[in-house]
Amino acid sequence: MKQNRSVRVIKKGQKAEAESVAKAAAGGVSAATSERELKSVVSGWVREHRQRSEEYRRSFADLLKETGFHLPRRARLA
Repeated sequence: MKQNRSVRVIKKGQKAEAESVAKAAAGGVSAATSERELKSVVSGWVREHRQRSEEYRRSFADLLKETGFHLPRRARLA
């Protein structure tokens, strides 16, 4: 019986990216450098998420205040 082989499909637009990733993996990119880059990217995502969450919370609280809805004292948003 034949064994299943993994097949990797690369679309036209992704071919150059896949080649550059393969070269970087085989090349001299150190683990510390890539870890620092990854950490900075993830930190940026977290920072942006917090800013959006805070902005959403404030705008939603303002909207509720404008409509005359008052939250109980314990759950006050702003």
